[in-house]
Amino acid sequence: MLDAIAERRVVRTWLMRNTIHLVAAADIRWMTALLGPMIRRRFQTVRWPELGLTPALLEAAAGMTPEVLAGQALTRHELAAALVEHGVPVPTDGQAPTHLLVYLSTVGLTCRGIDRGRDATFVLLEEWLPDAPAGPRGDDALTELARRYFAAFSPATAADFTTWSGLPSSRAIETIRDELSETDVFGRPGYRLGEVEPAHGVRLLPAFDNYLVGYAVRSFIDDTRRGEVYVGGVIRPTVLRDGRVVGRWRLVKGAVEITPFEPFDGRTASAIEKEIADITGFLTAPGRSAARRTRLLPGAR
Repeated sequence: MLDAIAERRVVRTWLMRNTIHLVAAADIRWMTALLGPMIRRRFQTVRWPELGLTPALLEAAAGMTPEVLAGQALTRHELAAALVEHGVPVPTDGQAPTHLLVYLSTVGLTCRGIDRGRDATFVLLEEWLPDAPAGPRGDDALTELARRYFAAFSPATAADFTTWSGLPSSRAIETIRDELSETDVFGRPGYRLGEVEPAHGVRLLPAFDNYLVGYAVRSFIDDTRRGEVYVGGVIRPTVLRDGRVVGRWRLVKGAVEITPFEPFDGRTASAIEKEIADITGFLTAPGRSAARRTRLLPGAR
């Protein structure tokens, strides 16, 4: 992933649900144009004024940012300080610098660059990805997003699309209605795009995996365990078997620690070992041998 970011094949910015997403460079312009207004509407009435980011100040910051950021990558605090030096009195403390970057990114001015240690840096989108295509606009962009969602998440409901994207569902579904088939989704009316077969197998999903945020009603996890996966704004890594969340996992001093939600049979345990091998292989630098260990907490067999 780091190579893909450095090579500018993928890029990070604020998109669905007002959160940072990693997307193909070819998609950044049309997705920003489609989702940016929704993000700005969420914050411009209350949150941004609370932080001292008035419409006039945001407009002034947007006007000066191309000059301040030209040819370089800055952290959010460095950018805020540089704008102040250039006569734009943006707040430089608290969450204001972050929300300033949210605004600048949603209007298509900036995106994430290469991290500097633990700090995110930001660059001018026009400089970072000068050849990124404009892509579809208006209903064509909404159609593309809706089609991709239902291709990936079918069967799903209208509410599921809204939960995942942050956008109203009625117009989005209308644009691809002739491509969708009506179906039942856990007792709720929904849709599918193309033929859909149940997925089988075991996966160790990472934190914030799309599967765990793609639906409004999350029937794939037992209600008694929901609080162990969705903790405040954090979504923990999970063990998925045949589409159901059956446990959690985490890395602890080089070991993969599994917390089962129910007993694991031999098939599940064997599949988990293969998943752990994939994870440690990914995390281990080339030329080094991975010391793979598994710690099963109570509940496994």
